[in-house]
Amino acid sequence: MSLVIAFFILLGLAVVAQLTRYQVFAPAVAVPPAALPNDPGARGAIVDRNGLPLVVNRFYFQLTATPSLITTDEQRREVAQQLQDLLGLPAEQTYATLTTYADKQWAVLSDAITLEQANRLTQLQRELASQRATFPLRHVGTDARAKRYYPQAELTSHVLGFVRADIGGITGVEEYYNGFLLENGAGLLSKNTLPIADLGPSVLRFVPSSVGKDLILTLDATVQWIIREELQRGLDEFKAVSGTVIVMDPATGAIYGMVNLPDYDPNRYETLSPEQHGLFTNQAIGNHYEPGSVFKIITMGAALDADLMTPTTIFTDTGTFTIGSRIIFNSTRTASGRVTATDALGFSLNTITAELAATLGPDRFYRYVRLFGFGEATNVDLSGEINGIIKTPRDRNWSMADLGTNSFGQGIATTPLQMLNATAAIANNGTLLQPYIVQSRIANDQAQITEPVVVRQALRPQSAHDLAEMMAAIVSDSNSLARVPGYRVAGKSGTAQIPSPEGYVQDETIVSFVGFAPADDPQFVMLVKLDRPDPTLNQWAGQTAAPVFSRIAQRLLHHFSVPPDELRLAATSPAGE
Repeated sequence: MSLVIAFFILLGLAVVAQLTRYQVFAPAVAVPPAALPNDPGARGAIVDRNGLPLVVNRFYFQLTATPSLITTDEQRREVAQQLQDLLGLPAEQTYATLTTYADKQWAVLSDAITLEQANRLTQLQRELASQRATFPLRHVGTDARAKRYYPQAELTSHVLGFVRADIGGITGVEEYYNGFLLENGAGLLSKNTLPIADLGPSVLRFVPSSVGKDLILTLDATVQWIIREELQRGLDEFKAVSGTVIVMDPATGAIYGMVNLPDYDPNRYETLSPEQHGLFTNQAIGNHYEPGSVFKIITMGAALDADLMTPTTIFTDTGTFTIGSRIIFNSTRTASGRVTATDALGFSLNTITAELAATLGPDRFYRYVRLFGFGEATNVDLSGEINGIIKTPRDRNWSMADLGTNSFGQGIATTPLQMLNATAAIANNGTLLQPYIVQSRIANDQAQITEPVVVRQALRPQSAHDLAEMMAAIVSDSNSLARVPGYRVAGKSGTAQIPSPEGYVQDETIVSFVGFAPADDPQFVMLVKLDRPDPTLNQWAGQTAAPVFSRIAQRLLHHFSVPPDELRLAATSPAGE
């Protein structure tokens, strides 16, 4: 029994001795990033629909010290000199920090050193530990930290947002999914999941990450690159101040691309001055504008759906139309005489559009406006979205004149995404969907796929089809600069004045074009908006936004491998037809 007791006493002393050596005398050891899945700053990865990394974690090391244990001035100078020789840190800076915080338990000597530097420090500490029991450098250590890195830089800035270490995600996907991306954050929203292996190898190159909470976006980085390049070309060509392009799948609501210019690099957001913080706003969802004549497709769609006209109905344009106390003029201040409804849309006649709104009456007109989603948020899964603004008969300052001007997109405020989503409903047989940017949420080995959400039926399918044909006809005729060789395109241009407290700004416009292609089987719907093009060059949407739309559409059709109409329709026609 004495031998047994002695054995356990010696074993206990050995354990205590080892613990003392590791915890007191052993130097701090740099831990490689792969061993840090539980780092509180780490967040899940975000990739595009093809698995291309859009957001990853980069690990760096914070150099810290316990100044209260480096007790003498001689020790402080020794540590400062060692760190200068080893890591290149200015000795006087380190000495000053250790002196200033001499009675503190913790101080930061450097915010970011590399893994190589951390390993060099560890090696020196081990060498010193083998030579003597105590040395002041043992009170210096490293803490591994995670920092968000955006490999595509500006390309996805407004979609993704960025992360501040103190409060988490700021704008975009980073803020909207802030609670999910953390390792200990919210889990999957339902039990309707599938193994991540079913997602295919292309999207699994960077997920699941060590955090185990990742996002696969609907975004296509190639689409994003195309629209950013062509938008920048359009801004330069027409000397516009800013612009937005959004591309979406009308059949699902999945967003393929969303770009605003100017943009910023989320890796260096802290370098922007307070005056530049407006760049953080995603203009596609966070800013209003009056859509102008692109809104005429909504009025025409309502009139078709209410059986007030057909595409071939004849109207007489006298050049003016009086509604309430307002006389409506065409933008050209001319009269077109007898025109069909399709011609009226192609010529963008304010008078005929206001006449249709008057025939619909306020109740029916604003009911259709609401059915298309105006006046409310789309509920896209991005932070910072605002509602549209509609003035209706319930508002004290509304008048019949508002009905007339609202019919062609004046006096009504929308976001670019709301306007695009309404156009997508036309391309989607009249069904309004909820846009979304996240395709799949991944939690460890399970994935939850986002299912399309139907909001409501805005138009009957036949009404949507007739309207789409009218839009295709005007691209073939009056909006000819939006054409794409080999493909039938549907669309509408809009040139809007810019309101101010003193009235509409002279010689400044917002030009836009919305449309989809191919017209009979839309593979995407797109909005192009240019803000304040130089009026000395051109300030009309048909000559500015339309050609930008055409260039992007042509590249997207090739990217999506959509055959020209002649080949595509021949392949689907019965033999011999």
